[in-house]
Amino acid sequence: MSEDNFKDSSSKRHLIAAVLAMFAVPLLPMLAGWFTVLAN
Repeated sequence: MSEDNFKDSSSKRHLIAAVLAMFAVPLLPMLAGWFTVLAN
């Protein structure tokens, strides 16, 4: 039982990490652009 819960929670963590990466990667150049604009 505990082994199943551990596998389930770890797979959920990987799923959440994958979704965050999918959203974060396209936003990185935009964030870099904001930082350069704010720095100047």
